[in-house]
Formats: sequence, structure tokens, C-alpha cells
Amino acid sequence: MKLFDLKGGSVIVTPEALLIPEFKVLWKRDEDKDKEQAIRDMSYLYFISDYKSPYVISSDEFTLAPMVAKDFMKDENYEPDEALKTAIEKYKELQLTPSMKLLIAAIKTINNLTAYLESVDLQERDRVGKPIYKPTDITNSLARIGGIIESLNKVKEQVERETIKSGTLRGQRRKGNREDPNI
Repeated sequence: MKLFDLKGGSVIVTPEALLIPEFKVLWKRDEDKDKEQAIRDMSYLYFISDYKSPYVISSDEFTLAPMVAKDFMKDENYEPDEALKTAIEKYKELQLTPSMKLLIAAIKTINNLTAYLESVDLQERDRVGKPIYKPTDITNSLARIGGIIESLNKVKEQVERETIKSGTLRGQRRKGNREDPNI
């Protein structure tokens, strides 16, 4: 079930999403005809929670919430209320598959590895003047990055296969993952 669509740079809430109680609360509490606050709430929810969100993909756990809050709530110090927090947790639950859990863990690990590699100072020495970081350890880590990226891409592909809605085309052919422009 697809809960949100992205069209024209905006999050579009599908009718199916409004059947889920936690999302319905966000929608109904906005009594404005244009539902601007509800759309902002849903946008915040989507971009902070969806594993395909460019914010989730490119941010770490410390920068994600302030960045999404600044862009969608116009306040980087924004704190979601209980109704929005509950809807975020529900969305996260609904999209999790076993391979997605693995993907999330892998992305967190890669972010930690990136932070580690960025913090390495090959000039740093211990009390007796020996290097704290051995250049061979760092170069060995760097040599394995290609394999790490390849493994991550395999997990992403598996997650894509799990989340793609399959459909049948004429002649009983199956729809490929590049044939649906909404994916």
C-alpha cells in the first residue's frame, strides 16, 4: 500500500493513508480547507521517516530532525507534538521489512565509519611518539569501501524488490521495477 506520493515537489496523501488512525488524526485536526498544516505535518513525517527520503539517505541521526524541521516547519528547533510523534512511529512500523532493518543498520554503520575516517589524524601520536592510527589500517579500510558500497547496494535492491508493487501487464508479463514512474 502506498501512503504518500510525491508530485510537483509536494507530498500528496493517498486516501489509503487517511484510513490509518494515526494519520487521520493529523488530517482531521487541521480544519483549514487547504490542509496546509496537515500537509506540512505529513511532509515532515514522510521526509524524516521514509527510508527513500533524501534527508534520511544523506543525513545522520543528529542532523536529520533539524534539517527536516527547518525545511518543512520553518524552524530547525521544531519539536513534533505527540500526535505527530505517534504517526511517525506508525509510519516507521508500516514500512519495515527484515531486509529494510538490515539496510537501516548498514546505513548507520556506514555513517559511523564515515565519521571515524573523517576524525582520523595520521599525525596524532601516543605518549611515546608512536602513531595512534596506523596508515596500513586506514588504507586497508579504504580498500574495502568498494565492497561495502556494493554490499549496501545489494541490500537496497532487495529492499526495492520487497517494496515494489508487482503488477501484471498484457501477455501475463510482470512489471519491471523501472516501468512504474511512481516508484
